[in-house]
This record gives sequence, C-alpha cells and structure tokens, in this order.
Amino acid sequence: PTPGPKSQPLDLEFSSEPRNAATPTLRSRRGQTITNAAGPYATGNRLIGPPSGPSPHLRALTNGGTRLPTVEEAFTPNNFPFIEHCRLATEQNFGVIKIRNIPYSVTRPEILAFLGRNARIVNEQEYEPVHIVMERVTSKTLDCYVEFINLNEAVNAVTRFESNRATNRGGRLGSRHVDVELSSQEQLMKDLFPKAKNVQWQGSRPIIIARDENDPYNSGFQGFISKEELVMLVKHVEAPQRSPFSKECPQRPFECLISTLLKYPWYMVDHITIEDRSLLHKATIELLRLLRERIDSETDPVNLNKMLYKRVWRAALKCPGFTPCQKDDVVFICDVDDRTAIELGVAPYAVWWKPLFTIGHKPNIPHDTIMWYIAIIREHLDRKKQYVSLAERAARHDQDELPKLFGDLDKLIERPKGWWFMTMGQVAKYEWTAIEQVLREALTPALEGPN
Repeated sequence: PTPGPKSQPLDLEFSSEPRNAATPTLRSRRGQTITNAAGPYATGNRLIGPPSGPSPHLRALTNGGTRLPTVEEAFTPNNFPFIEHCRLATEQNFGVIKIRNIPYSVTRPEILAFLGRNARIVNEQEYEPVHIVMERVTSKTLDCYVEFINLNEAVNAVTRFESNRATNRGGRLGSRHVDVELSSQEQLMKDLFPKAKNVQWQGSRPIIIARDENDPYNSGFQGFISKEELVMLVKHVEAPQRSPFSKECPQRPFECLISTLLKYPWYMVDHITIEDRSLLHKATIELLRLLRERIDSETDPVNLNKMLYKRVWRAALKCPGFTPCQKDDVVFICDVDDRTAIELGVAPYAVWWKPLFTIGHKPNIPHDTIMWYIAIIREHLDRKKQYVSLAERAARHDQDELPKLFGDLDKLIERPKGWWFMTMGQVAKYEWTAIEQVLREALTPALEGPN
C-alpha cells in the first residue's frame, strides 16, 4: 500500500481530444507541479517553463492534433510509451577487483582513498562502484569488490598495488594489510547472492539449473534472495545491540541494500516473482525510514548521514525492478523533489499507476505522449461503463470513489488465483493483453451502417 494520502483528488485535465492549447502540468500528490516537458533542462542548463503546446512527438503522432493514429502507428516502438522496465536492465561487464582481509569497520571513503585518484571506477552517478559484501544473516563484513570501467583499468589498479607493495608503499587499509587481486563479475554476483540455489553465473547473468528430480535434498531455484536475508537485513538496523558486527559499522546494511538493488538481475523476469520484488521493496522502505530516524536523532552522524540517505533513495529510484507506484513510495517517504524524481525516471502521476505491476513508462518518450495514451485508455473504458442509476450509486457509495488515471483498467486485467506468486513475466502477459485490447478497441474506427 502507498503510504501517502489517499484523499487528494487526481487532476485529469489531460484529455485525448486533439487541441493546440498549452500542455497541462502534472500534479504530484503533494500539490506541487511538474512541468510536462520532454526534459527539464534547455541548452545552457537553464530551466525552461511549460511548453507552448504539445510536444513535437505528440504533434507528429496526431498530425498536429487533427486525427487519431491507426492501431499500427500507435503500436510502433517509436510511439508506444509503455515498457517492462525490468527488461531494460542489462548485463554488466565492468572490470572487477577484489580486496581481501579488509577491516570489519572499513568505510567506502577509505576504499576510494586506498585506490587513489587515478583509479577509473564506474560512474558513481549511474552505478555503485564499491561493494563491501555483508553476510545478510549475521551482518559480518566479508570482502570488498570494486568495479572499473573496463577490464584493463582493473588490471592497472592491481598492477599499481603490486608495485607499491614491492616498494613498501601502500598495502594497508586501517591497521590491516590487505590483498588486491583481479576478480570477475561471476565471483561478485556469487558473493552478493550466496543463497541463490541452482544458479550458475556467467558474467553477471545467472543461468538457472533445473532441479534434479533424483536428488531429494535439492529444492531447486527459490529466488536470488531469501526471506530470511531480507528480514535480518532490517533487524540489524532495528536492534544493532543484538548484532555485534552491525554495531561496529551501522552503515553496512544500507550499503548492502544499495548493492543488492543495483546488481539484482532484474531482467530475469521469468524467475522473479511478484512476491520476491514486494519483499525487497518492503525492506527498502523500512530501511529508509529507519535511516531517517537515525539521522534525525544524530545517532552516528559520521556513518549515518544525509549523503548515505541520498545514495539509498537514489538507488531505489534507479532500480529497474520497482513499479512506478513503488518508486512513488520512495519519493513520498524521502520527500524527493518532483524534478529530481522525473530526472531519475519516475513516471508522471506515479502514485496512480497501481493497476500495473510490471509495466511502466518508456524512457525518452515525452510525458504528454504518455498522458495522451493513458487518456485514450481511460476515456474508452469510461464510455464502456454501463449506466448506473442514482439509487445504485448511492448504495455503492460511488460518490466517494476517487478518479482513476487508467480508468477501470484494473478490472480488465486478469489476476489468476495465486498470481502474487507468479513470475513478473507471467503477470506482464495479462497486463499487455488488457492494454492492447483497450487500445485496439479505442483506435479501430467503428463500422458505419447504411444511410
């Protein structure tokens, strides 16, 4: 459930009717407005105001607002604004080094300082280069992995370390002598997801091995992260006094969450269930709330600070596995400003995308095009509603119903029994079927009878 207020009215002023008026703004649930433009910045990084009319993309699609596109035009990949975000996730082939024998309380800045300014690690704005692996059940710190932009840079980092150690320079993290070696994505993923059974890693891609029916002790693939791991990840923060390892480095569970969200193989939609994702999202929300409480109470301002808080919510918003509605939970809880949320890929009116559990908006499609497609769906479903008398409306309390961004699309999407335990790929098929059915009906010209 979304933690935000449920009573704020949804402004549905955006219609599919062709018009050349100024494109309306999108209103968030906090009452702020979001400019409905394709991008928030113009040349020279100066903020631009609301556009003077529909975007060029929408004008081309509707021929300047004079016609509806055909079904074929509407479903063209360049025009169609919906996509499964999980399928946008790709394998990562960054170079990897492994630092062994690190102190339990080592910090991320210490790792970066140890590598030096010449280390060409992956972009911190897009990815997380440093992965200090934590055993989720015990919170014990294991080894540290660092990702570089390519394999050659990882080799150079190891070479620099070896040459410095040969001349008695470097080689220490805190009070410990550490070892640096060239590693791989396979080893990194194996250590980040140690509970994943029947999985063989090829690079960062998991290969799921079928269960051996002749082995009674082999339960087969049960997910990349167990429920116990996620529960304990939160418990280490809730009761650090019961977790001696977490007590020494209170930031470690949050860093573990960041690595988990960004390295999780979300593109394996045929092996990740709706429940798996829901449990990870629930843990994310709980950890964000706990971290906010620790920051406000100044429990440990050195390790639990606003910079760590920002890294966590940015990782959650960049996570391709979360739905628009789930990302809106993060925006609301962390009070992220709307412009930053849009820059990080949060959908317009994200809180109202509840009917869709696997489908989101396609990046680089103007927001007015997205809203136009949604308006087509909503208005067509509204026209198909059966007439309900005033007496029936009063009995159903229909006057208290909130407007829906997608209309009654949720009633059209089939939800089989036990769908919560179905994979995201299976659930997506039902959602695509409903969206395609509505758009085909709405955009197919009605047959005219004889005069």
